[in-house]
Amino acid sequence: MLESIILILAAFLTATLSAIIGMGGGVTLLGIMAIIMPEGYLVVAYHGIIQLVSNVTRTTVYRDVVDRPILSRFFMGIVPGLFLAAAIVYGLIQYYDVASAGEIKIDFLKPLIGIYILWFLYLRKKGKPISKKAFTWIGGLSGLVTVFIGAAGPLIAPFFVNKDLKKESVIATKAACQAIGHLGKMPIFIFLFNVNYLADWSIILPLVLAVYFGTKIGKKLLGRFPEKAFIFLFKTALTLIAVGLILKVH
Repeated sequence: MLESIILILAAFLTATLSAIIGMGGGVTLLGIMAIIMPEGYLVVAYHGIIQLVSNVTRTTVYRDVVDRPILSRFFMGIVPGLFLAAAIVYGLIQYYDVASAGEIKIDFLKPLIGIYILWFLYLRKKGKPISKKAFTWIGGLSGLVTVFIGAAGPLIAPFFVNKDLKKESVIATKAACQAIGHLGKMPIFIFLFNVNYLADWSIILPLVLAVYFGTKIGKKLLGRFPEKAFIFLFKTALTLIAVGLILKVH
C-alpha cells in the first residue's frame, strides 16, 4: 500500500515538473519505479504507458504551438528506429535462447547518453544552428534507445535547447515526439517481452490519472516562468540528469 502511494505521488509530482520545464519528470519517475519494482523490463514497459499519457496530455494542452516540421522529421526517423530495436530484441532472444526478452538484462546505454548530453550542452562547438533535418536522425536514435532505457527525453532535449522556440513550443513539440516513441514501443513489449498491460490495470490506472492531473497543474504554473528562467532550469535539470545517468543513479 505504501509503495503504491509513493508511486502515485511520484507520478503526480514528476508530471508537474515535466509540464513546467519540459523534461526531468520522466527519467525521475523511471528511477523511482526502478527502486520499487523488481523487474527491470516491467519498469520500462509500465513507465512507457504512464509517460505516453503524460506526453499526450502535454501535447494536447499545448497543441497550438507544436512545431509540425520538427515533429514530421522526428516521426520519419523514429519508425525505423523502433523496428531496429525490435529486431535487436528478437536477435537477443534467439542468441540467449530464452522464451521472452524479459529474461535478459539490458542496461548499458545510460552512461553513454549522459556523456553525450554533457558534450552537446557544454563541449560542442556552437557556431552552427541545428537543422531540422537532424531531427530525423535523433528520431531514429530515440526509437532505438527508448526500448532499452525507458526515458529518451534527455537524449533529444539538447536539440530543443538550441532551436529558436518559445518555452511552450519546446514542451509541446518534445512531448509529441516522445509520445510517438512510447506508443511505438508498446507492441514490442507485448509481443517480445510478454507484457500484459491489462493484467495490472489496477496499478497503471492510478498512475495514469496522477500524471494527467499533474500535467494540468504544471501548465498553469508554467505561465509564471520568464523565458530566461525556463532555459536555465531546463539546462540545469538536463545537466543533473546527465550526471545521474553517468553515475547510474537512475
